[in-house]
Amino acid sequence: MTETFDYIVVGAGSAGCVVANRLSESGKYSVALVEAGNSDKKFWVNMPLGIGQMLTNPNFAWQYHTEAETALQGQSIYWPRGRMLGGSSSLNGMIYVRGEPKRYDEWRDAGNTGWGWSDMLPYFKKLEDAPNSTDPAYRGRGGPLTCTYGTCRDPVSRAFIEACKGVGIPYNEDYNGAKADGVAWIQFNIRNGKRWSAARAYIDPIVGKRANFTLMMGASCDRITFEGKRATGIEVFQNGETRTLKARKEVILSAGPIISPKLLELSGIGDPTILKQHGIEVRHALPGVGEHLQDHLQTRINYRINKAVTVNDLLNSKVRGATELLKYLATRRGLMATPSATAHAMVKSYEAAPYADLKLQITMYSAEDRYLDKSKSALTDPFSGIGLGQFHIYPESRGSLHIKSPDPRENPKMVANYFSAQGDIETALISMRKMRDLARHPALAEHIVGETLPGMDMQSDDEIIDYMKRTGQTSWHPISTCRMGTGPTDVVDPTLKVKGLEGLRVIDSSIMPSMPATNTNIPTIAIGEKGSDLVLADAG
Repeated sequence: MTETFDYIVVGAGSAGCVVANRLSESGKYSVALVEAGNSDKKFWVNMPLGIGQMLTNPNFAWQYHTEAETALQGQSIYWPRGRMLGGSSSLNGMIYVRGEPKRYDEWRDAGNTGWGWSDMLPYFKKLEDAPNSTDPAYRGRGGPLTCTYGTCRDPVSRAFIEACKGVGIPYNEDYNGAKADGVAWIQFNIRNGKRWSAARAYIDPIVGKRANFTLMMGASCDRITFEGKRATGIEVFQNGETRTLKARKEVILSAGPIISPKLLELSGIGDPTILKQHGIEVRHALPGVGEHLQDHLQTRINYRINKAVTVNDLLNSKVRGATELLKYLATRRGLMATPSATAHAMVKSYEAAPYADLKLQITMYSAEDRYLDKSKSALTDPFSGIGLGQFHIYPESRGSLHIKSPDPRENPKMVANYFSAQGDIETALISMRKMRDLARHPALAEHIVGETLPGMDMQSDDEIIDYMKRTGQTSWHPISTCRMGTGPTDVVDPTLKVKGLEGLRVIDSSIMPSMPATNTNIPTIAIGEKGSDLVLADAG
């Protein structure tokens, strides 16, 4: 028997959880939320510092890798994505950032009507509960997603903030308010010391409580079904069997920037040349599918410090680790109640820049590598250490993502093309020098024993660029593979409908025309809120 719903939402990640909740809210429409991963009800998911235990664990993360990146000396970059309810909002660093308001105005001015800052601000306010905020014009109260400050304000992070102020970076009490730039304590989607993912915010309150809402986990969408140019449902692989789900109104792809374009191509929607190469019948030519890929490439400088206050100390001492764990279990505070990042600065790379285009961030750990799958050493350095990381907020480099075969189980070919634009290299170099300037400032220097990576023997531009190319890693912010716009290579229109088709939309970070922010999770949730309203406006 074929199961039929009004709406089928593919992917229970940052946007999909929102869409499923809002479409089922009135009780008028039946909604199926289809998720390939499994439950998020795990200790490491709940505990903010548990991210380190999940990133390379296949039970929690889809373990994607890019192709060998030409400009990164042939590195294949590891791209973990959330493999559970909540998607990457259950796996990420929980950093709460809306982004630069002017960027949304640029989306609008490029032809995406309804996507300017004044259009998006109500959705940012709607989704959030920001109890520490005092500005009702910009911040929301009572929404499903909690936004709080971290509870661990250690002396080294305070020194980072003072160093930033000392080199002319203004302090910003609330970078999600009227101004996005400056140095600030990071805000997180954490509630009472626990990760507050999209699943916790939008799905936990409704699962088993709305008769019109069905959650399917461990169910992989293989392709979209059609009658002519209208999407009619999806094929789902679950428990070793394939079956068809039907949609009376719409199929909504919220599977993220990797899987949403993959599903379009597997369903015969994309560049005809690529589809024919893999023996897929062309249902609808749409050459922009999988193109325009962007991501933040992060590079870092590590320092040994003289304060035993870092994650390194926690992991290198069984006694300290046990003490912190007991503290966390009893109070939901301490190092384990906050991710390793504590403070960041959003600054301009040059004075005439229209807005801040660099992110500088302190993390309370240091290591040769962030991922155990690549590192040949311990997870952290054997001493107290911090990292200063950076990325170009608005990268110029563009890549692509396409299927390798018609097999739904095979991962797509991902080419980020990091550093293919010379401007990205130049901006990253500026960032690296700014971070060294911060480390030399007396406020921070008094805590630093020495630079451990790349080391002070590397001083020339060529040496630093070589280091960045050897060690750069993703910041987990891929976007734009189903880009919204009015141009010939854009995939969805400003109502998020796939161009030239009926009954099919994409609502996730793949639709972003360009980078909106330093971190993409909160803008993705806002896209889920706005996208839901767009769907309901057409529901009749």
